[in-house]
Amino acid sequence: MTTPEERRQRHDAEQATARAEILSQTLDRYLARRPKAFTADGPLRSEVLAWMDDFLDGAHASLLLLGEPGTGKTWHLWKIGELLIRRGWHKRYYIVSDFDFKLAADRPVNHDRLRTWAEAPLIALDDLGASQLHPWTVDAIAQLIDARWQNQLPTLISTNLLTLEPLGARTMSRFADGGSIAAKFTGTDYRRTAA
Repeated sequence: MTTPEERRQRHDAEQATARAEILSQTLDRYLARRPKAFTADGPLRSEVLAWMDDFLDGAHASLLLLGEPGTGKTWHLWKIGELLIRRGWHKRYYIVSDFDFKLAADRPVNHDRLRTWAEAPLIALDDLGASQLHPWTVDAIAQLIDARWQNQLPTLISTNLLTLEPLGARTMSRFADGGSIAAKFTGTDYRRTAA
């Protein structure tokens, strides 16, 4: 016959095993959808690590990755997701390309997709402004960032733009609320040097 303490310990061990299995499956699914171009290993920038630590501690600051093409911004966005899962975080994280965002924001507007992104625990807008920023796209980005700001949900943005000024002062202010972190990526385009 087992004691109540032994049953509690067995229950706790079974729960820990189940959680580990769920995290393993979550990581496997995430890594399976990560593009091959971003599978290389490497260190994260210190600003990104600091943002991750703060995020896991409950902060809602956003993260801005600015810089030239081919300097590692998109790789960082994918690595963030992997490392968050490895550290026990298992909520929804969307990495939305500039093209995918424009596709959802263009007519006919995909309100369901925009709402899903606005309500997601974490979203990254990748290569923001890689193509022309149409007024309706800027409006949709402003609405997305405003909705996330109101609910204290952080937004990650990578861009080749020098600043977020094309999004307007109101959107920039909401994005910066909560002490957003900016990391500037410089250097040679690794895609050109690898060729």
